[in-house]
Amino acid sequence: MSGIRRRIAWLTNLAAPYRRPVWEDLARQAELEVFLLENGGRFGRDSGNREAGWMAYDDAAYPVREIPTSRISVGERQIFVPRSASSLPGDGFDALVLGGWESPVYWLAALRGRRSGARLVGFYESTLASHAFRSGPIARARRSFFRRLDAVVVPGRAAEGAVLAMGVDQAKIHVGFNPVDVKAIHAAAAQARKNHSTLGRAGHRFLYLGQLISRKNVGSLITALWRLADTDDSLTIAGTGQLTPELIQLRDDLGLEDRVAFIGAVPYEQVPELLAQHETLVLPSDEEGWGLVVNEALAAGLHVVVTRSCGVAESVEGMDGVFVADVPDSSVLAHVMRRSKREWTGHIASPEILAHTPEAFADVIRQAAFGG
Repeated sequence: MSGIRRRIAWLTNLAAPYRRPVWEDLARQAELEVFLLENGGRFGRDSGNREAGWMAYDDAAYPVREIPTSRISVGERQIFVPRSASSLPGDGFDALVLGGWESPVYWLAALRGRRSGARLVGFYESTLASHAFRSGPIARARRSFFRRLDAVVVPGRAAEGAVLAMGVDQAKIHVGFNPVDVKAIHAAAAQARKNHSTLGRAGHRFLYLGQLISRKNVGSLITALWRLADTDDSLTIAGTGQLTPELIQLRDDLGLEDRVAFIGAVPYEQVPELLAQHETLVLPSDEEGWGLVVNEALAAGLHVVVTRSCGVAESVEGMDGVFVADVPDSSVLAHVMRRSKREWTGHIASPEILAHTPEAFADVIRQAAFGG
């Protein structure tokens, strides 16, 4: 029996590029199969401000299947309804990882998994602060879903608190650290800096990388740069979203045309080079389940200004180069950004985030799925 590789199914919305290294490590020690609720054709027509890398999996070393679904958009949320129950993971899997709970497809998959004898593992990354429903029927449904699982994996202490608040047994909760491929990003950013020297450049370069939507609070960041009142400092805004015209207008109204640049979406593989060209990444969100761009920036050796509203803040606070803004207000952001600039002495050579690898997170998944 020791030579038999156990089988694990992972059901999720998209083939997020930061999940690929986790899946690759899982596939080295188990028979992994990934099931996607989104499909390439629909994503190509409406990507929801995601770049193409979010559905790029043709070179995966494990099977990836697109499940036939219908998609309903509710604000930022995507609700998926299966067109056929038979397309969901069925018999033969030892464990089923559920990457969500809001969509009917996750409930049906959990039912099929339970009937087939698979161990049910939920992945939950929201925090109490990011819960849209704290009472009522939706909150009760969420509690019911997670209490019935065999294990729940959370990417940090903030998410653990949210799961405990649902009444999930502490013994079922497995706490990891939400990862990106930190070593690859670190190496790529270091190489980019060698190729493009920034010696002699004036001013401090701040960066925002993400969607231009309401909860990201980018308007407060632009206003914070205006509050710094230093014509040498600049802000690059990388991303797209429905607020783009409004944010450009705010920039122009504040007279920051020469200091704030909108560069649009950046392909995931080009992110390390973009990070290497800056000193401080700012994540000003007033609501954020985690904020993986913080991991990426720290891996590239940058300083990070992050609001306490972001789930990642509790897990990285105290790391070298991390500055936490207690409230997502432009005046507070400006104060913390000024601290980052003042304490900047160069890119961090050995960031502490490098200890939090996809392989380490895959180990947490394995423990939740198989024990040991």
